[in-house]
Amino acid sequence: MSEDHPPEIDEDGTIVESSYVAGCAIDPELAGQIVGLAELPWDDPGTVDRALRDLGWSDDDVPVDEARFVTAAGHVGYGDDCLYLPFAHSYSVGGELWPEDFWGSLPGWSSQRGAGREEFDAHLDAAVDRFAERLGPPECDVRTEGRRQGIGRYSWRYAAWRRGGNILVVGPALDGFSYGQDEEAVVYLGGFAPDAPFPAAADFLNLMRC
Repeated sequence: MSEDHPPEIDEDGTIVESSYVAGCAIDPELAGQIVGLAELPWDDPGTVDRALRDLGWSDDDVPVDEARFVTAAGHVGYGDDCLYLPFAHSYSVGGELWPEDFWGSLPGWSSQRGAGREEFDAHLDAAVDRFAERLGPPECDVRTEGRRQGIGRYSWRYAAWRRGGNILVVGPALDGFSYGQDEEAVVYLGGFAPDAPFPAAADFLNLMRC
């Protein structure tokens, strides 16, 4: 649960808008599961569905309508022919769009009020390190120049590994629920030709779509 839940209320009863970062860490068990999934043919939904069920990932009581499943640790996953698994969110609480700390209230998640770029990047770097423990250093580790609309004047990091005919990527994306105002750090897994060149840093965002 959120460390700072519920949001701050001012003397007029108005929710004070604050920046938050919420996370649900990629632990060694989940990292191992994802590495195993990277060996599957993601163009074969039946095989993938059976593998997800065998891992105990559930499609019951998902907290977001668009989601496909929830991991045993509480990660909300998306995608039919790929895996799109957020493990950190950077967002603001307050106002009409996000009046409550939704992400920090999910089982398995915790959030920090007043957190920003440093805390968000720390979640991402920790996930990269977790996969590097199993797969070795990323085969591709690049950063954007921070010029894309909506992400400000800072750099986004993408780390990627080839896994046969698939690619495993850890990196940030724009959170669709906020109309691109907020960010999320995700693990992406999907088909990728063994001889295909890695995308340029600015093109990873388009690659990581399910």
